[in-house]
Amino acid sequence: MSVFLKNVCVPLMLALLFSSSSYAEQSGKPLVEKLQEGSIVMAVSLRGCDEDAKKHCDGLDENKNQVFMCLLAYEDHLSEQCKRGILEAAMTVNMGAAAIDYSIKSCEADADKHCLDVQPGDGRIVSCIRAHESKVSKECVSALKETGLWEIGQ
Repeated sequence: MSVFLKNVCVPLMLALLFSSSSYAEQSGKPLVEKLQEGSIVMAVSLRGCDEDAKKHCDGLDENKNQVFMCLLAYEDHLSEQCKRGILEAAMTVNMGAAAIDYSIKSCEADADKHCLDVQPGDGRIVSCIRAHESKVSKECVSALKETGLWEIGQ
């Protein structure tokens, strides 16, 4: 396995394919438990890979996860532009994961106190925290605003 595949593509693939649990499985669980069960999915686009996808993965353009997996199979034959696009997507995933981690650490107690029965995804937990802003810690509000997550779900 090449360094590119091991250090860039595998973490990106895991972030893109991380599946979510059903609401029934999530309701009433603390934030950490909800997140451990796969409630976060990051949507990332791969720029610069259109030609590579047409060449190696024709017919899969409707399913971005399948295209990504197909491109990984042709790693040694990808254009530099596509590899750069994959690297940029991986960096976006890493930055997003860091923002989410910081916000989770800052908001866990507030989310568990005010939003225990809220299904994760589509900004619902952040919307719930916003609805309870006057009761939520300043650290949580600051973390969400600093990372730009305060705006999701509006």
